[in-house]
Amino acid sequence: MFSQLMFKMNHSRLSLLCKEFMFLLCITLVCPLWCRADNPVSLEVGSNGNDTDSRVLDPTFSSVHSLANKKKVYSLRVGSVAVEGRWKGPVELPIVAGDVLTPSKIFDSMEALEKIITNNSINGYGLRSKGEIGVLYIEVDYDSSHSSSQSDAPEKTVNVRFRPHYVQFSLLSIGDNVLPIPRSALPTFYKNVPKPLLALNPTMGVFYDRSFGLTIAGSFEADLLNLSDPGHLSTTSDENRHVTVQTHGMKSLQDRYYRIDSGVNYVKRQVGSTLQEFSVRADYVGVNEPLGNDKHVRNAGFGAVGATFKLAPHAYLSLDTGYRRTDDGMDSTTSERSIRTSSNEQINRLLIDAVPPDITGFLRAAVWEDNGWLTGSGRSHQKLAVRLGYAKEIPLRLNETIGLELLVGGGKIWGEAPDHALFFAGNLPGQFLYDSRASVALMSMPSGPLIRSFGQGEAGFRTNKGSIRGGDAFWHVNVNISYPMRCCSRALIPNELTDLEDEYGKPSSLKQLLNRQIDVTGLSMLAATLRKEGMSTEEADKKAGEILDEVKPATHFIIDYANLYSIKPLLMFDAGGMTSRGHGSGETWLAAGGGVQLTVVIAKFELGYMQTLSGPTFGSRGNGFARLVFQNLF
Repeated sequence: MFSQLMFKMNHSRLSLLCKEFMFLLCITLVCPLWCRADNPVSLEVGSNGNDTDSRVLDPTFSSVHSLANKKKVYSLRVGSVAVEGRWKGPVELPIVAGDVLTPSKIFDSMEALEKIITNNSINGYGLRSKGEIGVLYIEVDYDSSHSSSQSDAPEKTVNVRFRPHYVQFSLLSIGDNVLPIPRSALPTFYKNVPKPLLALNPTMGVFYDRSFGLTIAGSFEADLLNLSDPGHLSTTSDENRHVTVQTHGMKSLQDRYYRIDSGVNYVKRQVGSTLQEFSVRADYVGVNEPLGNDKHVRNAGFGAVGATFKLAPHAYLSLDTGYRRTDDGMDSTTSERSIRTSSNEQINRLLIDAVPPDITGFLRAAVWEDNGWLTGSGRSHQKLAVRLGYAKEIPLRLNETIGLELLVGGGKIWGEAPDHALFFAGNLPGQFLYDSRASVALMSMPSGPLIRSFGQGEAGFRTNKGSIRGGDAFWHVNVNISYPMRCCSRALIPNELTDLEDEYGKPSSLKQLLNRQIDVTGLSMLAATLRKEGMSTEEADKKAGEILDEVKPATHFIIDYANLYSIKPLLMFDAGGMTSRGHGSGETWLAAGGGVQLTVVIAKFELGYMQTLSGPTFGSRGNGFARLVFQNLF
């Protein structure tokens, strides 16, 4: 009886305790919801930052994940999302304003952004037209200092900004990897660039020279096979073939002088082979230019075939041969030199571009040979010219370099050349180290020694009647030295520390992270390109590694030393001479001067003045010159 009584009492007490527990549980759950009925709670897995996403251990994502935890922004609602870039327009990502911030949202967005940027380069305009690929690193910044307010209660939010850093390097114009040219560290979203701008790829410039005067210049280059959709070249049947229409012109605003060249060029490129490029071209050239104290007028058409070979890592050889038909006139103040001639010419060119890995400078050498026959006269002549240029940025400290440019050259004429085909000294319209190897300026033989204290084609030999005649042999040496000013430059890649630690537990800099990314994004881009050319995965990976090893020194240089903008004082020195069979002795000139060099994102500007130190002056000892070119517009 006693045991039965105890069982009943315990059973009653147990039932009472269960009822009390259920009542308290209901109170606990219902009261907070009742008291905060106007602020519903959103529960999301991983919103405290402890997401089970395995990517938190990936170095690509660990730094942005650590920063988010440090700033305690997980579980906050996203106030805004921004992406930095050139021509970025609207960028669709898996994260939008109003979402609750989680690691997965961030990681998915980074992967989506990386895919957009790399597709732009591999499948779109970047590689197929410009011959460029890049190294990518994406930073993510969180700003929770602002809050969005609702009707009664403010809610803390976080603004998310994606900062992709994209360093481009060229597989075609290898000199661009080490020369001080306009650069940006932001990727271009080519699908947002206006189609006319993308299709025509224009450049614009303003120049000044005492002979040619103040001059405006411009150019465009359009690929006919991809004219309707220039940003997505991967939609064509053969991505390596291009039919390009190109035009370059310059017109003096102070005289009737002008230069224009226009043509069509068929090119087939192959990144992974010894034969890098094969081309067939047809061009028209029209010229009205000062030559001595006369005016030279030319109308010419020429056709050529060419090929570019990969000789060795960092070294390319271009061979071109063709035919040119010219009609030339010399308008002179002396009637006996106002003549018209026509010529048939066979032209040849050999050009070598190299970036020696041990010195990380750009070396360019060229040899030109022209064989000409004047129609109706039986006269013929042969011309040979050579030119060697070298440029190097000598590092002093991060993003501060001394620029050195050295140019030497010479030429010789055999036979009976017409007056306009002789060599004249003076300034030159092109830039041997910076011009594209396919440009008409580099296809044409140098017109004489580069002496920048004269205007273009201004200096030669004075005749007894006061006219100026050219020579049949020349030589020249030119030196440019630019010096950095710390207050007048900004690094392309800032030397900023991030929240990602290296193997020694120290914070890594942005430069270090990008240097490491060369083996990641650079390798994957190249391998994807080679697979499209027909290689197997194994072959593409191996070849991509070989190509990447070749450009690594230049890419490291861009990351560590290139500038977003810089202003540098410029020192210049010229020496040169000419000889002529009609004169007993030759002429020699020495000139020196200074100037300033400005390079910034989309433009390069040079302003200088050169003074003749010795040699005939032809009216004035000095020449001021300026060059402003807008490029890299997208």
